[in-house]
Amino acid sequence: MLPASPPSFELTSPRVGRRHERLGRVFGGLALLAIGGPFLASVLILMLADLLGDPDLRPHSFHSLTLVIPGALIALGLALVSVFLSTTPVSRRGPVRVAAGAGGLRLALGAAERWIPRAEVRSGLVLPEPRMRVELHLRRGQVLDVQVASEEEGARLLAALGIGPAERRVAISLGGVHRELVAGCAGLPALMTFWLVVFGGLFGRMGAALAMAWLVLTLVPTWLLRRAARPTQVVVGSDGVRVERPFSSAWLPYAELTEIRRDGDALLLVSQKSGTLVLEPGEALSDAVAVRIREAHQRVAGGAAPRGAEALERRGRDVAAWREDLRKLLATGDYRATGLIPEDAIYTLDDADAPRDRRIGAALFLRVAGYPEAQDRIRVAAGATADDALRAALEQAAEEEVDDAALARALR
Repeated sequence: MLPASPPSFELTSPRVGRRHERLGRVFGGLALLAIGGPFLASVLILMLADLLGDPDLRPHSFHSLTLVIPGALIALGLALVSVFLSTTPVSRRGPVRVAAGAGGLRLALGAAERWIPRAEVRSGLVLPEPRMRVELHLRRGQVLDVQVASEEEGARLLAALGIGPAERRVAISLGGVHRELVAGCAGLPALMTFWLVVFGGLFGRMGAALAMAWLVLTLVPTWLLRRAARPTQVVVGSDGVRVERPFSSAWLPYAELTEIRRDGDALLLVSQKSGTLVLEPGEALSDAVAVRIREAHQRVAGGAAPRGAEALERRGRDVAAWREDLRKLLATGDYRATGLIPEDAIYTLDDADAPRDRRIGAALFLRVAGYPEAQDRIRVAAGATADDALRAALEQAAEEEVDDAALARALR
């Protein structure tokens, strides 16, 4: 059966702030457009003049360059707004009554109230510095900072919302979103100017091919520079940790994770197969990330797998044949001969140590068996895993009508 609904929890917070990360990214994009727009317009006009064979258009390309300085000033203002929206929580004065439960979160300040449905809350984390608070990430790019009295109070708030280590994965960004903004706003004009200097006297008679080369040599390195500045993201799930760096990704199942320790501001994750992975979240985040990983690690299902659980594995079959064989087990009663019952499939579905295809097979077994609340159980397992491939496959298995082709794509 499904876990009991999280208990309701109430507290009075001295401060609840709100940040707008997605809106901050929008202003960051506008800043890049303001600072690079005059250069891009100049080159595009040159390309158009060459393609149309109209030399009268060329003077307009130089006129657009007169907007470089005003554009840079506008970009500076937009960049400051972007950083403010992304990093500074805005709050109203006065204590806020916070009530959390399975349905969502209610915030009350005086007579004003705001209701946030549970489906809008993506993840949450207790952060100890610069003050003890719970950081809640919402689906529309907003972040709520709820100040709490203690780490225990913050943990109870997360548990009431059903986003503890066993129920919901959490994505933690090890750095601010403004790093990409700074890299783009600094790199784009610098690269544009550099290539204009390199082309030198050719600019006045630049043709379409040369203008296109200038665009490529400017935009591609700018994209790479912004990508390199993207902060590392750590996704902590019920079955392992995924570390997403700008140009790589590492997956550490809890079955292979042997040690989690601090080394100054760095966090070290020691794996049997992958060696030591070094994260640098900074002092403010190191403890919070370590606590979340340890909590999820300790909740990994233990003990031996149920007898007959290997019958749930795919073993090279296509999805249709796999589902049909599971259905045959039920139709003939063979699942009882192997000792496999629906309760064992539930155990396997929730077992973070089980192979990926065995957990997916457990989900399909529950669906073909018509087990009550099977879809809800599968969706909970999908929402808790940090393994993107497993999550996609479980989400497909939880659909009202399982699409074998879509499930096969998720299993690739």
